[in-house]
Amino acid sequence: MSSPERIKRRKQNPPPTPQSTPNPPLPYDLLLSCIARVSRLYYPTLALVSKSFRSLIASPELYKTRSLLSRTESCLYVCIQSSSASVRTCFRSLIASPELYKTRSLLSRTESCLYVCIQSSSASVRTWYTLCRKPNKTLSNETKSSGYILARVPVPESSWSRHPDSGLVAVGSDIYNIGGSDFLSMASRSLSRVRVLDCRSHTWSEAPSLPVALCLFSATVVDRKIYVAGWHKDGGSGLKNVFQVLDTEAQVWDILPSYETRVFFRKTASNGGNFHVLTTRNEEVAYDPKVGRWDAVESLVDWWYRDCCEIGNVLYAAGGGVLVWYDTEERRWRKVTGLVGLPELNSESRVKLADYGRKMGLLWQEEALVPWVCVKKKLRGEPWPRVRYTQTETKIWCAEIALERRNSCEIWGKVEWLDHVLTVPSGSKVMTLLAATL
Repeated sequence: MSSPERIKRRKQNPPPTPQSTPNPPLPYDLLLSCIARVSRLYYPTLALVSKSFRSLIASPELYKTRSLLSRTESCLYVCIQSSSASVRTCFRSLIASPELYKTRSLLSRTESCLYVCIQSSSASVRTWYTLCRKPNKTLSNETKSSGYILARVPVPESSWSRHPDSGLVAVGSDIYNIGGSDFLSMASRSLSRVRVLDCRSHTWSEAPSLPVALCLFSATVVDRKIYVAGWHKDGGSGLKNVFQVLDTEAQVWDILPSYETRVFFRKTASNGGNFHVLTTRNEEVAYDPKVGRWDAVESLVDWWYRDCCEIGNVLYAAGGGVLVWYDTEERRWRKVTGLVGLPELNSESRVKLADYGRKMGLLWQEEALVPWVCVKKKLRGEPWPRVRYTQTETKIWCAEIALERRNSCEIWGKVEWLDHVLTVPSGSKVMTLLAATL
């Protein structure tokens, strides 16, 4: 056989190459056990890996395994309200820039577009976020970043979300939205619908409705039971005080005994295992679930108009540029000492507090000016384009504070980390901060 024929046969029949054996997938039970040991802060990043990971992270089996392995932890959930107009403003400059369409042409991404003009009323949009770790974040001693961000949660938007934040409470791994009116008015219609957000799968389901519909209300959790104080339109006789409690384990509502006083203001809190309610006369009453009785107590009105939460049977509040706690023995508010590195917090900061695993989760917002380019007809002797306007954007900040009671009249706060975790369009506002256990 000639040499050219041998070369031709070699080309037609190449030598066999060893086949690459793909890595076999991990057994489901092993993968479940591994993911259950990972901190919940990394789950939003893991959900981006694949559809199977996303399905696993939303499965009830994962959270049952976490519970059996004693790996449950507190997770912060934030509800931020912004108008649809402000969201459009954030991207208006980029969408209108010539560079965007030049880039689309270079990438061969031009396409036909239909334009339709539809008139509709602008509505507020509420978006849910959860605290998580930044993906691919390498921390060093030189960086000041904590590595935390707020990641958007894919919670379906619906009409219920325009209701006041006073009806949003967290119990275990669920967030309850207690129905009520979306207007601060006696003429508003009353609602009784209750929905539950499962923070494991981020899906909504129906819960037992309020026995008595309310038009203005406030809800608080005491020992895993949801207490609701509100106003009920009693036919032609006007408004009536109604107190209701939901046993989240049995999913059964009960009516509490009434307290004869003026109509209640929409503010409640948990303090020392009791359900506290503030009246329109700045009087305060407390319901003791153990004995089933109402008692008038010394009013905490000076701080009830700020956000407050109970951590380790101690009531904390934010306002006036300081964090305070209520001393039940001396019946007075005291400042939380320490807090090195925490900036001054004022009424415009919209401070929100939450019990973050026996530590304080603290969230606030601040407005920041950003340059806005004015593109108008160039005038003689003037640079073009020129900065003519400024618009603001809202920065969301978060901090985790460890609390230590050093003596009977002092609680020390240590700022474990503090960081800018999210930027949203101007006009947005933090509605609520809740901690779920997953």
